[in-house]
Amino acid sequence: MPNVRVKENEPFEVAMRRFKRSCEKAGVLAEVRRREFYEKPTWERKRIAAAAVKRHLKKVSRDNRRWERRF
Repeated sequence: MPNVRVKENEPFEVAMRRFKRSCEKAGVLAEVRRREFYEKPTWERKRIAAAAVKRHLKKVSRDNRRWERRF
């Protein structure tokens, strides 16, 4: 859990901004969203496989664009 020590004479808004940034870096909100509903193991595997396919297709299309001849 991220924590922030408030410095002397530091405005609350600045400390709050630092706390939000540290929460985002730690991935707290993403973890909360992921755990909001139960996900069956088969759904999780399917989601992970779909993400891998999407990454692969993105990489292939990037490589194809690089080798394409432009006239």
